[in-house]
Amino acid sequence: MKTKGIIAAGHPQTAQAAMRAFEEGGNAFDAAVAALFATFATETCMSSVGGGAFANVMTAFGEAQVFDFFCQTPRRKRPESELEFYPVTVDLGNTNEVFHIGRGASGVPGSLAGIYALHEKYCTLPIRILAEPLIEIAKNGAYIDDFQALDFQILKAILEVDETGRKIWYKDGKLLEEGSHLYMPHLADFIENLVNEGQALFYRGEIARKIAEDYAENGGQLTREDFEYYQVNITPPLRLNYRNKTILTTPAPSMGGALIALGMRQLEQINVNYNYREAAHVQHLYNTYTYINDLHKNPEKLARELAEYGLTSLAADTGKRGSTTHFSIADEHGNAIAVTTSNGEGNGYIVPDTDIMMNNMLGEAALLPNGFHSWQENTRLTSMMSPTILLNDEGNVEVVTGSGGAGRIPGVILQALHYLIDHQLNVNDAVHAPRLHLEHGTFNLEPNLAENLSSIPIRENINRWEKPALYFGGVHTIHRKNGHFEAAGDDRRSGVVQHNF
Repeated sequence: MKTKGIIAAGHPQTAQAAMRAFEEGGNAFDAAVAALFATFATETCMSSVGGGAFANVMTAFGEAQVFDFFCQTPRRKRPESELEFYPVTVDLGNTNEVFHIGRGASGVPGSLAGIYALHEKYCTLPIRILAEPLIEIAKNGAYIDDFQALDFQILKAILEVDETGRKIWYKDGKLLEEGSHLYMPHLADFIENLVNEGQALFYRGEIARKIAEDYAENGGQLTREDFEYYQVNITPPLRLNYRNKTILTTPAPSMGGALIALGMRQLEQINVNYNYREAAHVQHLYNTYTYINDLHKNPEKLARELAEYGLTSLAADTGKRGSTTHFSIADEHGNAIAVTTSNGEGNGYIVPDTDIMMNNMLGEAALLPNGFHSWQENTRLTSMMSPTILLNDEGNVEVVTGSGGAGRIPGVILQALHYLIDHQLNVNDAVHAPRLHLEHGTFNLEPNLAENLSSIPIRENINRWEKPALYFGGVHTIHRKNGHFEAAGDDRRSGVVQHNF
C-alpha cells in the first residue's frame, strides 16, 4: 500500500525519486534516500558520491537525530609542495570568487556512508529499489532546468578540468543548456554494483583503491585508511524553544545551527507589530545579522552565548562556502527529514569509470580562516549546512526546512522561520518573501523591502538587487497547518513540490 507523502526539492527528478519510494509503500526516510541518490545525477554541481551531507530526522515516535555524514580531513598531511592544489576564479554574476581545486583539495567523502546509515536505521524498502531512480536517470538523462544550466555556467572552469567532465557536461564542445539532458552511464554502472556489493565497494574496495593510488601519484592526500575508517556521526539535534514551539537544528560541527539558534533568540525579544515590508522589519533583521556575524567571527563568544542559554558548546571553527542543495520530506505517519548536501564546488577530478567528481572541501578559504592546509588531521570539517525541523506546541512536526547558500544558510533559514512564525505567512509567501543578507561590508536587499531606510543606522553599503536571486538561498520548505501539509520549492533555485494526497 502506498504511503502519502510530500517533498520540496531542488529538481523535478529528485522529487520524483522520492515519490516513487512513497508509491512503493516506503516512509519519509526511504523517500529521502531515494532523493539523495537521485541528486548525484540531477543536481551534479551540488551533490555527489564524492561529497557529504547532514540529515535532520524526526520520527513518528518522537525520536530526533542528526546524521552528520559530512567530509573528514585526511589522516595524514602531505607536504604542500607535493599537492595538486590551485586556484580557479568563478563568476557569480555580481562578483567573482576564487576557489581552490585539485586532488589535494579533497576531504574524505561521506555521502554513501550516510545513505547506508539512514537506510539501516530507518528505512523499510530494499536499497536496490531506492537506487533505481538514480540508475534510470543516469542512463536515460537528467533534465537540465534553468538553475542547473546557470550552475554549469558558474562552475564551468571546474567542470572542464577533467576529460570525462568535458564529456558529461558538454555536448559537441558546448556546455549543456537548459532543456538538454545530462548522462552519466558510468555512475549508473557503479550504483548497480554498489547495491550488489554494499558500501564496502566504495570505502574498502575497488573505488577506494583507485582514488588512493591516483591521489598518491598525483598530489592528493586521501589514503585507503581514510576511506576505511570513515564513520557517520549520529547525535541529538540542537534544541531550543521559540514562542511555544521547538526548533531542532544541527549541532557542532555545523556552525549554522548555533547561529540560527542564537539569531532566533534575538528575534524572540521583538514584538512583531509591523509589516515585513516596513523599515522596522529590515532594522530588526539588520540588528540580528550584526549580532550573528559578530558571533561567527568570534567562536569563543559564540560558545559562551550558547552555554548561557544552556544549548551546547562549539569548537572554535568557522563556516564554509560551497555549492549546496536541500530537500525536505514528510509522510502521513508523522515522520520528517531535512537533508542538505554539498560537494563544495567539486575539485575537478573524476574517479575513472564512475562519473563521480570528488569534493574540494580543503580548498574552501572560508572553512580555513587560518590559511589553507591549517586543518587538523582526521577531523570532521565544519559547515554552515543546517537542515531544520520545527515542532508545534504539542511536539508534532510543523515545519521541515533548510537551504543551500554557503555562509548565507543560517540567515536564510532564520528569515523563513521568522516569516512563518512571527509574520504568520503561508508557506509559499514565506519562502518567496524578500530576503536580505549582511556580509563583507555590504547589506544586500531583495526587491520589495522598505525603500526608505534613513531611520536605520546602517554602517555598510546598501546593495538593492533588481530581482530575487540564488544568492539568497533555496529554502525548499514543508509546513503543516491545521493537520494539512503544504510546501513550497524556492523559485530562486527552481524548487519543486510533489505529493500524492
